[in-house]
Amino acid sequence: MTPHESGTGTAAEETHRLAVELDLLKARVSRLEQQVRSLAEANLALARGMEANPLEEPDQTRPEHSARLAHELLLAAGLVPPKAEPE
Repeated sequence: MTPHESGTGTAAEETHRLAVELDLLKARVSRLEQQVRSLAEANLALARGMEANPLEEPDQTRPEHSARLAHELLLAAGLVPPKAEPE
């Protein structure tokens, strides 16, 4: 039960509480949108690395480079933790 429902809060307090909650939700949505953009960039990097142009010579390093780029994009976005260094 909210303070407003219990009769102990004022309309202004309830409005402020809702405004704060809305701001938090907007921040979460913004963060999720950024994560989706980062995932799309990483996916595009992988797809480009896997595409083969029939006029080009086969290149074994292209998929490896694309996978590395996709991983770096995910790292930069904070979506994956960095690898632990071997001991």
